[in-house]
Amino acid sequence: MSAGLSSSLAPHVVVVGGGMAGVAAAQRLVQEGLTHVKILEARDRVGGRIWTQYLGSDTTLELGANWIHGSIGNPIYELAKQHGLLRDEVKPGDLDRPTVGELKNGKFLMPGGKVMDEAVVDSFLQNYNEMIEECCAVFEQGMPSQPVDSIGEFLSRELGKQLVSSNDTDASVKCTKMALLQHFLKYETCDNGCHDMREVSLKYFGQYNELEGDHNNTSDFSAILDLILKTIPPDCIAYNKKVQCIRWKEEGQKRSDSAHAYDTHGVEVECEDGQVFSADHVIVTVPLGFLKKNSRTLFQPPLPEEKLASIERMGFGVVNKIFLTFQEPFWDTEYDALHLVWDQDESNPKTPKEWYKKTYCFYIDSKAPKTLMGFISGKEAEYMETLSEEEISNTFLSLLKKFTGKDDIPKPVRTMITRWGSDALTCGSYSYIHVGEKGDDISTVAEPLYRDNTEVPAVQFAGEATHSEFFSTVHGAYLSGQREANRLVNLYGNSENGTRKS
Repeated sequence: MSAGLSSSLAPHVVVVGGGMAGVAAAQRLVQEGLTHVKILEARDRVGGRIWTQYLGSDTTLELGANWIHGSIGNPIYELAKQHGLLRDEVKPGDLDRPTVGELKNGKFLMPGGKVMDEAVVDSFLQNYNEMIEECCAVFEQGMPSQPVDSIGEFLSRELGKQLVSSNDTDASVKCTKMALLQHFLKYETCDNGCHDMREVSLKYFGQYNELEGDHNNTSDFSAILDLILKTIPPDCIAYNKKVQCIRWKEEGQKRSDSAHAYDTHGVEVECEDGQVFSADHVIVTVPLGFLKKNSRTLFQPPLPEEKLASIERMGFGVVNKIFLTFQEPFWDTEYDALHLVWDQDESNPKTPKEWYKKTYCFYIDSKAPKTLMGFISGKEAEYMETLSEEEISNTFLSLLKKFTGKDDIPKPVRTMITRWGSDALTCGSYSYIHVGEKGDDISTVAEPLYRDNTEVPAVQFAGEATHSEFFSTVHGAYLSGQREANRLVNLYGNSENGTRKS
């Protein structure tokens, strides 16, 4: 038990959501002696947007989180390394931006099976990476506002001008690089979790902190989650408990006798099945997409308008995965990705008819050596969720034939996709900073709701979208959960916890 923590104080804490933020918060509280903790998880599993599927002895699919982003200062990396759960370290090497570096060991294909010249791809990536650094500098160096608001507009305009005025004498090389620009804008929509890069704020793009060091693939993300769960008593988790209402401040006359515990502890959490949990503190870790859809009805009384406005402004998009498993690989196993680069004039999909054009790449993961894993974002990803697996399988088989030039590719033996957009508990995939979003919106959403005139939090907020530097990542979710747990650890370890300071 921490120094100064009074054993006479035994606060009841309810954690809404059993994703990484929720289990990290519970772990920290239990470790520090605040053991009256209950995680309310709406699913029949923990993990939330961490979801590993095991299909046979040689196939592990990550339906949710996929990579550990950076190693230096990353608690998820340290946990995985300590327990021997790392594999497939990706060393960016030539490029400063790891996410672009990861893509470099891929085979870049164009329709008809044409393989792009590696020198042309490398030349483009160098220019592209420099332009991304300029985007980050707008925030990092407080540079004057640009005449455009979004990353998409900035890259299309500035990099487009560079490519047109470049020293490339071959017109086909310029056309190829313009096609690569459109290709990487699709990549960015998946990396950022948006539909179109014109939705992503240029002003705050650099607010995301890219951790240094190798990017890593784990043996499986669920194994990392299990390490944390082993430190939490099993009876701290209640499954199939979808929260319907969080009553955090008593208004008007007292409620019925069923709310007696509320009068004692201060907050009550009502589930859809009618069960009510009382608490001194509630830590809400649901995804931002869920808050966007339910925040005006989930809390009684309603959230402050300032917080509601921030939730509305923040970006939260849909990114889905496609898994195509074959009897045997038909691709060159020396590569870790097959990039599908459309000709410039064919690049932009006409949704919904050409939804498949938004898929920029298929990765080859050693955890599933006979499976190609693709990404698709935005409205096209949402549309794909409405299709049958048979139609999806046939569409991507035709696409692979078109880009490899091989007509004899067999049909996949299994096709799976994720459906995060229609998942009522996530309503999307992960957060980004939207055009028009204010610099303090993340902090506003993360700010607790306090009991009147005190510094005692009644409702707290965690999750990747509440971390101002590491939003959209597993380590951001983990650290946000620890942050909110530490808020309570510090409170109960400090005897001066009466009146909230102004």
